[in-house]
Amino acid sequence: MDQQKNLLAASAAGAAAAVALGIWVCAPRRPYLSSKTSASHFTHLPHTEDYPVADETWKPPHMKHNIYTERKTKDLPVFDVVIVGSGLGGLTVGSLLCRRGYKVCVLEQHDQAGGCLHTFEEKGYEFDVGLHYIGGNVGNKWSPLRKAFDAVTGGRVEWCRMEEPYDRAVCTGEYGEKEIFEFYGDYGKTRDGLIEKLKGEENAEKSIRNFFASLDRSTMRLGGWLFVKILSPFLRRVLTPILTLPARGVMNSTTTDFMSYLGVRSTKVHGVLTYLFGDYGLGPHESAWGVHAAVTGHWKGGAFYPYGGSSALAMGACEVLRMNGGKVFVKARVKEILVEGGRAKGVVMEKGGVIKGKIVVSDAGARNTYLKLLSPESLEHVKDKEFLAALKADDEKDLAVNKSGLAPSCTLLNLFCGLDDSAANLGVPAGNAWVVPGWDHKSNFEKFSEEGLECELPVTFIGSNSAKDHSYEKRFGKNRGSIMVLAPVEYKWFEKWEKGRVHARGDDYDVLKEKWTKAILRKLYQLYPQLEGHITYMDLGTPLSNNHYLGVNKGEVYGLTHSLERTWKHKDALSAQTDIKGLYLTGQDLMSAGVSAALMGGIMTTAAISKWAILSHVHNLV
Repeated sequence: MDQQKNLLAASAAGAAAAVALGIWVCAPRRPYLSSKTSASHFTHLPHTEDYPVADETWKPPHMKHNIYTERKTKDLPVFDVVIVGSGLGGLTVGSLLCRRGYKVCVLEQHDQAGGCLHTFEEKGYEFDVGLHYIGGNVGNKWSPLRKAFDAVTGGRVEWCRMEEPYDRAVCTGEYGEKEIFEFYGDYGKTRDGLIEKLKGEENAEKSIRNFFASLDRSTMRLGGWLFVKILSPFLRRVLTPILTLPARGVMNSTTTDFMSYLGVRSTKVHGVLTYLFGDYGLGPHESAWGVHAAVTGHWKGGAFYPYGGSSALAMGACEVLRMNGGKVFVKARVKEILVEGGRAKGVVMEKGGVIKGKIVVSDAGARNTYLKLLSPESLEHVKDKEFLAALKADDEKDLAVNKSGLAPSCTLLNLFCGLDDSAANLGVPAGNAWVVPGWDHKSNFEKFSEEGLECELPVTFIGSNSAKDHSYEKRFGKNRGSIMVLAPVEYKWFEKWEKGRVHARGDDYDVLKEKWTKAILRKLYQLYPQLEGHITYMDLGTPLSNNHYLGVNKGEVYGLTHSLERTWKHKDALSAQTDIKGLYLTGQDLMSAGVSAALMGGIMTTAAISKWAILSHVHNLV
């Protein structure tokens, strides 16, 4: 009898999924595509054989070519799609849709498109601000992630393979023994190396083998969890309990709890295997295991960096938009998303004027969208009041480094250093270093949250974009290099200056920046003592810099924090199509942190807007 009941339940679930898929495929949204556009649906992007190094003859298009400012937003036609924010998620939606006949407009509040992809030049040096390396085997032109990037940028971006090890986990010994662990694209080599170095730890070999074996298995369980994010609100509410069942235990378990299930008993083994939690910004004792598994597995096959710097990705996508009639506006800050009768109708600009659109896509993040860009009257159309209450409640909390709920993710200090010689000549590798004082990450953060500058930084990321980018020497000369150091802080330590102007926040703010600069430099010189005397330019970006340049509110760098509340409790609310008709979300809040996740978020939003448009790109994406 039980078997018959189980068979009946499985059949019902399968039938419901089939009906949902049928509705999703067979009910296209306007605008319908012209016959001319339909004829080009299955055009393939050109692909050539894989190369071990980037094409040195390739030159990225200039960033500001054919990009407009807000002054030119007057008297515009009604667009099919208006996109708020030009991060990779928004540019992905715009690039894919404009090539399928949609009239697209992208609005960016900063003076450079790209969001976290943008770079800046100062005193003859170039620095990245958000993309520090990419996995997904993008050096292979036939890998799915590489094909997705090519589809969005029109194949304009080449990739430089980073030298191995791509990451080093370094313990400087303040709270333990000095050690270095190396991570390679060959995970078998990494696994065996870790087993050898950690063989004295309790249950080390078995737990390390279980950890690496679980990465792919855990990620494969996320298919249904991802699929429901492109469904309509009604279908999500019906099918989410069924389709997300495989993700149970992956997205509703903390990284620490799941690793305990895998047999991890040693604090050191746990700390080494979770060294890159900074890639998504939440300690393993609070983060969702599914996020950690996906991020760790992302580097299988090695790490890469875009030739020409991270802004090359934004430039490529903007060029696709330009060639297909799309518009990209910088210095165009949106004040409010216009909602009439429960439907998004366009946006109201901060300096006046309205840009009308049949569809509005927000790449400004869930918090900005719901708490700043939508009026209280518009929020009445959002059915999940518990989700809105969680956003508002966490907005009022005292923000600490370790966050739960739907609070903003961590915020970071960014120390940008210009060198008087190349990174290679100074002995700085292309691989990154994650530096910690001890392997108990939770304890490190608790001490830091209480004592601040009086104790060791809990984690520091050190990477050189000049060492990773094979075009850097050609563009800036042989005797120049750049290196960047990231370190977490609490936003409340800088909050009193948030109303001040950039570069004019007062002497006490400058004194505080100087103290933090010295603390971060100590960590840099611990790892690379040979750099002393070779730094000719320095600047410290604070959480307030993030607010200004990235349009965030609490200096957050990864959108919403990657807690269980985000990945499981409120998974339905953080989907592409909102309860407000014609309003969609995209970017990293849709999936998880990182550039690749923002790209996939853009692809999912495109699928939610138009099934036919995304199906027409299948050959380019898969």
